[in-house]
Amino acid sequence: MRISRHIAPLLIAALLPLVAAAAGGQQPRDSRTAATPAWRDSARYGGGPSVGPPPSDYTGAVAPATWCLQTTGQASGDFGGAWTNTTRVWLRQVLSDTTGFGAVWRRVLGGAPQLTSADSIVQVTDEATCRDIAERLNRDVLGWRVGPPPVVIFRVRDHLVAYPSNARRGEWGLAVGMTLGREIRGVALW
Repeated sequence: MRISRHIAPLLIAALLPLVAAAAGGQQPRDSRTAATPAWRDSARYGGGPSVGPPPSDYTGAVAPATWCLQTTGQASGDFGGAWTNTTRVWLRQVLSDTTGFGAVWRRVLGGAPQLTSADSIVQVTDEATCRDIAERLNRDVLGWRVGPPPVVIFRVRDHLVAYPSNARRGEWGLAVGMTLGREIRGVALW
């Protein structure tokens, strides 16, 4: 069954709260004290690839040995290959795209820059940065009781794209676009 491009975003927007609430480690939040996230209007379905989250051995039993995930596992879904390489190639493809498709993805990822051939996509490996971003993602996006999980973070000029490990929503992936100051600007599910 093929879902039209017009129906899919509406369907995902309607299902997003249900999926988030059903996540196994989700903890209830007191709505009286919860601030409205700045990115609430930038949580979008991006029509992306069939690639799940970065795989890791993290179970929540103990804190991760490292916060910057150096995943060597295979990407799930249609793309195959090593997760990090597959995701970096896909990220370059969508951020370099000069059509409306690329513009939508840059907006979905919180205003990520349009890449040129001279731009690099660099994986962040600073443990303090990864831990801070993992904790922020858990607090502001995931809300898991056990966590936060280790993350894969790519720097693209003055923008970060973070992928929390094991944040599976079926086949969907989860990416969070942020500023270098670690302000969440967009959340994308696909």
